[in-house]
Amino acid sequence: MRISLIIISKDETPRLRLALCALSRQSVEWGEGAELILVDDGSSRPLEEETRELAAALRCVHLRHERPCGRSASRNHGAQLARGERLVFLDGDVLLSHGALAGHAKLAPAQLGRGAQRHLRSTRFFLDPRTGEPWPGKEERVRSLSPIEPHLLTEAQARGPFEPLLARSEWAIYPGAGPRKLYELEMGALERNSAPGAAWMAAAGHNFSIPRRLFLEANGFDERLSINEHRELALRLTRAGAAVVPVPESISIHVTHREGFRDPLAAGEGSAGDWLALFGQLHPREASVMTRFWRTLARDPALREPERIDSLEAAQHELARASA
Repeated sequence: MRISLIIISKDETPRLRLALCALSRQSVEWGEGAELILVDDGSSRPLEEETRELAAALRCVHLRHERPCGRSASRNHGAQLARGERLVFLDGDVLLSHGALAGHAKLAPAQLGRGAQRHLRSTRFFLDPRTGEPWPGKEERVRSLSPIEPHLLTEAQARGPFEPLLARSEWAIYPGAGPRKLYELEMGALERNSAPGAAWMAAAGHNFSIPRRLFLEANGFDERLSINEHRELALRLTRAGAAVVPVPESISIHVTHREGFRDPLAAGEGSAGDWLALFGQLHPREASVMTRFWRTLARDPALREPERIDSLEAAQHELARASA
């Protein structure tokens, strides 16, 4: 088995169905060259029969947590079931290009693969992107989109050619100038291989692949983290000799589900709220440089000019200087 695709999902059935529809067009043979592992992290309701049938058509292994365990634990549990030489991690609200898994499969045994990422901007107002049903409180905003049909994402579209979806989408995981700038800096550094010492900062939470052997040797994601757990694992792996590389033929489109960009420096829900304190305890120098980089992009007025870091290349220089 060459590839194990691990999807984690919670209470997002409409988007999950779209993601599964897109996977039906992958260039790999499910059950032979690739396998799908779906981890339902304590959704309020089990998957309905239609969604289970859609997953079964992809020969999916389905694991359900009766109570939520968090992103890191869910991915680790999926990885424990995996048989593939390479693990590809995906969220349940992402559409993959048809050659995505084949692209990850080409990577060398010490390479961590980051695919290219885009988003569908208007879907953030929809509880169900297939029908245009709005999130509670967004009814007026959805009415303003009239005619609504061009903004919908149907299962037929998700199963169809990828090019029309690309034409509708924009670069970066979330909409907005800040996320796009961060994306451009990360991907540019990976494409140029100009900041290998800071490339772990460009690890992605989805459309990201890790050789299973390296994943198991590192004991997977730190389950105390549910924000930036992917960067923390990539940091440990690159210290051990792995390299983060771009996978341009693997393109993911995020069916967005929120307005604005989640501030990575803000406290999150549940165990995620303490991520920065823990990251800082584990990797104090790297945590300082990473957060200064983000604060520079956010134009934090409290950050003095000598403290600013405006690229991954500058971050690498700062890391090297701090360790000298």
